Amino acid sequence: MPKILAVYEFAPAVGPGQGTRRRDGTTTDWWLILRCERDLGSYLRRLYCSDSPAAGAIQEPLWGPHVSVVQDEMPPNMAHWRDREGAEVELEYTQDPQESNGYVYMPVRCEVALDYRELLGLPRQPRFPLHLTIGNRKHA
Repeated sequence: MPKILAVYEFAPAVGPGQGTRRRDGTTTDWWLILRCERDLGSYLRRLYCSDSPAAGAIQEPLWGPHVSVVQDEMPPNMAHWRDREGAEVELEYTQDPQESNGYVYMPVRCEVALDYRELLGLPRQPRFPLHLTIGNRKHA
């Protein structure tokens, strides 16, 4: 499995220069993502589209290529919330892209991120297994 570096980002903004309030009235205050390099997402989207030309174009996700570790879950153990902001973490991803509900992603393995969920008092496994979101078809 290829390995890449990502950066912990808490409460990601809903858009460039914007806050954490979403259109539906909720916020991203209790979200934690692992943000990857934009070039990686661009590269993986090109590979995916060249391998599946009939599938059509996909666009970059709002947060760029990322792994959602905490998805709108207030951690019971707040003592460690945000203590890894900006820290790098290594993750592994499979080169087997998946598509579900218009999102294109690759399964990810990152035991350190799962350990962190446990440290926060959250279940080790998130609601959706860790995956690297590389694109979507929302407006493509």
